Amino acid sequence: MPRAMLLFERQADASWLPTTVILATPKRLQGKCLPGSPDRNARLARILTDALPPRLNEHTEERGTFLNWVDWAINALANGHTTWATEVVPEVTVDVLFQREVVDVAPSGRRPNDVQTSTANLLPYG
Repeated sequence: MPRAMLLFERQADASWLPTTVILATPKRLQGKCLPGSPDRNARLARILTDALPPRLNEHTEERGTFLNWVDWAINALANGHTTWATEVVPEVTVDVLFQREVVDVAPSGRRPNDVQTSTANLLPYG
């Protein structure tokens, strides 16, 4: 079962704008972000290029999968002041996820607490 996360950026009016989605499967990450920001594009490129599954045990080299990475990333990629991250219900493709979580959202922005985090009715990943 895939996992997904959503990154928000704080706007000048203090609202949160959803900008980036990341879809994790056991073996890889896929992501998509709003165009128009070189910093945002570079951040997503770095995430997708540099990410490693986290260690399962700090005393060994055993690593989990990119599904485990989502737990780490939700804390590590957000500071709560200018960026926010949360887990969202995954979709079959990153494009569908991006459409639902970023494109279809009103430009006024959402607060991080407004994000749907239920895992009910998940689609099987094929």
